[in-house]
Amino acid sequence: MFDTPFRLLLRRLGLLMALYMVLRVVFYLFNYSTFAEAGAIQTLLAFAHGLRYDVSALLILNSLFILLSLLPVGNTLHPRYQQALKWVFFVSNAPFIALAIADMEFFKFIGRRSGSELFSIGGDVAEQIGQLAGYYWYLVLGFLLLLLALLKLYPQAPATPAHPSTPVWLRSLRLLLVAALAVLGIRGGLQLKPLRASHAFVLDPASLGHLTLNSPFTFIKGIGKAKLEEKHYFGSDAALVAALPYNPGLYINPDGEIKKENVVIIILESFAAEYIGALNGGQGYTPFFDSLATQGVLFQNAFANGRKSIEALPSILAGIPSLMEQPFITSPYQANRYSGLGSILQRHGYRTAMFHGAANGSMGFNNFSMAAGMQAYYGLNEYPTELLETDFDGQWGIFDEPYMQYVAQELNTFQQPFLATVFTLSSHQPYTVPANYRGRFPKGELEIHESLGYADYALRRFFETASLQPWYRNTLFILTADHTQKSVDPAYQNELGPYRVPLLLFHPVRNFRDINPEQVTQHADILPTVIDYLNIPTKEVLPFGQSVLDTTAGRALLYNGNAYYLVQQEQVAKLTPDDQVQFYTFPDMAPAPPSPAAAQQLKAYVQYFRNGMTQNKLYFYNE
Repeated sequence: MFDTPFRLLLRRLGLLMALYMVLRVVFYLFNYSTFAEAGAIQTLLAFAHGLRYDVSALLILNSLFILLSLLPVGNTLHPRYQQALKWVFFVSNAPFIALAIADMEFFKFIGRRSGSELFSIGGDVAEQIGQLAGYYWYLVLGFLLLLLALLKLYPQAPATPAHPSTPVWLRSLRLLLVAALAVLGIRGGLQLKPLRASHAFVLDPASLGHLTLNSPFTFIKGIGKAKLEEKHYFGSDAALVAALPYNPGLYINPDGEIKKENVVIIILESFAAEYIGALNGGQGYTPFFDSLATQGVLFQNAFANGRKSIEALPSILAGIPSLMEQPFITSPYQANRYSGLGSILQRHGYRTAMFHGAANGSMGFNNFSMAAGMQAYYGLNEYPTELLETDFDGQWGIFDEPYMQYVAQELNTFQQPFLATVFTLSSHQPYTVPANYRGRFPKGELEIHESLGYADYALRRFFETASLQPWYRNTLFILTADHTQKSVDPAYQNELGPYRVPLLLFHPVRNFRDINPEQVTQHADILPTVIDYLNIPTKEVLPFGQSVLDTTAGRALLYNGNAYYLVQQEQVAKLTPDDQVQFYTFPDMAPAPPSPAAAQQLKAYVQYFRNGMTQNKLYFYNE
């Protein structure tokens, strides 16, 4: 039974196992700051636990290769057959080795191993493959070197092989036995439930789960995940709604007349809280943003509801936080009924528009913004053709300074009141700064830092131009970031740090002295804040966010691909995949005493989100 074909198969799969462990070691080194707080023993356990995931992924990817290697009939050692097997081996594994290598850097952006959501950004990646390969040349080089090593180390069949002497019946029996063992390896053992990504998060700190996993496994397991599993912590809708700290009457019957003021929401690409001087004792790369913060309200504890640009718009424009694996924009639930801020304001005479200087269709922003009620979308196609040659950054779209000037002038053509959302892009990788501004802004410690200085300067120029326009003094400005970026400050290198972004309210002639800047806020609060500020009556404010003008305590809802978090000023509640709730102090994340009320609230939010999505009943509380 243990003849040459069988021994060759074991050696070839063993080579892949060794390769996956090397990839895990390199992943650990690339993302050491994420795992730095873990002790040596726990880290070694994460590596050991990862073997289960490696076995599972490799058996799935190489099932055809295993079958062809152990065919019970024919001469599987024939040179031509072995050459064909070698091609199957490399074609089956090379794309996933590339994925694992790419994730060494991509993990820094999204905070988890890649899943099938990569399909949602495939078009954008394909368009930028040239510049991405140039920028991350060391990953490309590493991939090529690994493939070369795999080619050199690939166990070869004997030069003059004999026909396998094992009887056909015994070869058939062996294949059945190997198939049974493969099924066992794929499901991860004899436990009741097959191996899942959530099973990796059993060590302390939980971040080690990302080290235990491998990217091919998370990608494969994400394919075909079309439906959220419903939760039933509460037996009735009435009990569920009663557990939510939510007052829909605040928006249904507002006090006072409707304010016919303009609203401009500026989403700053990758402006993590860590980079903002006003949030870090003056140490930052955003001098103009810092000066604007002294004239408005800058929230000290603001959070993005996701880790990617594609997750920011639903949170900001529709109040839908990113509480599932896939971004809402590309999920099976994208066609669900929801009301965006633009839709609500349109009913009260507002002109609405979305500005993003990247290619039309990028990340599905154009389609989503229109569905959220933006009457017009201004992308690269709408930018003046005569300016493209000088203003295009050569990669993603229009440099921030000329684009923000274009927005300021374009708003002059809008009838008031209007709602405009502006999404910047110059502080996106590869962090291109116009040639005439290179060397003008601090280089800092990370590649993004110089481009932040340029983006901040573009923001300054926008406000200089806007302040001269007739609509300026009648406008509420809301500034935030889509997500965070790489970190060098240990204060931001915990479970909450990767979600911390700035959130600033600014009005040229109004003040917000009654607002508490220390309250916890989130992207999902922006829609209810605008509705509350303008006194717009509506039943279409989801319970995930609340107006920052409200005097009650704020909150933020987060999902890191494994656990849910409810962040409040007093503490943080964490709901694990096995429905256990853990408690931590805020903001240092030290263990805290249990809070039954927080546990109930978090479970209520999770049930509301999951069941509301699957049943297409996000607004059932007011029906």
